[in-house]
Amino acid sequence: MEDFALWLLAFAIIIHTIAEAWLPEYQRVKPNWQAALFNRQLFFDNLPIFMAVLIIPCLGWRVPIISGILPAIGISHPILDHMGLSYQTKALRPGSLTGIFLMLPISLWIYLIHFRHPLFSLPELLISSLIGLGISLGLYWLVLQELKKI
Repeated sequence: MEDFALWLLAFAIIIHTIAEAWLPEYQRVKPNWQAALFNRQLFFDNLPIFMAVLIIPCLGWRVPIISGILPAIGISHPILDHMGLSYQTKALRPGSLTGIFLMLPISLWIYLIHFRHPLFSLPELLISSLIGLGISLGLYWLVLQELKKI
């Protein structure tokens, strides 16, 4: 069940990344969907995310410090980037729906699983949570820089 939840979160993050990056690009270039789908820059910008979210579930819970990063991102990223910035800009940010209604509940479910069947120790939980929060803060900072350019 624990590994299934991690894989489910990985696919939720991939779906979220597509909604966050490719759908706005499609809105910009439509009806030319091929230009959005085969945008090399967009693909290479998001390749590290795709690789990380597919490698981490392969590790499963054998390396809990690493595996715990995904649910930490799944909670902090939607709250900071999508709820926070959507409220601040008074406009729904791309990917907000998948972040809030897909990533966030699955991440909370993983923490619920952890409290029923401990997946990691307290130090591992704290370290993975801080790493996930750090990644989310980095993404938040990048979005703020983009918003300043507009």
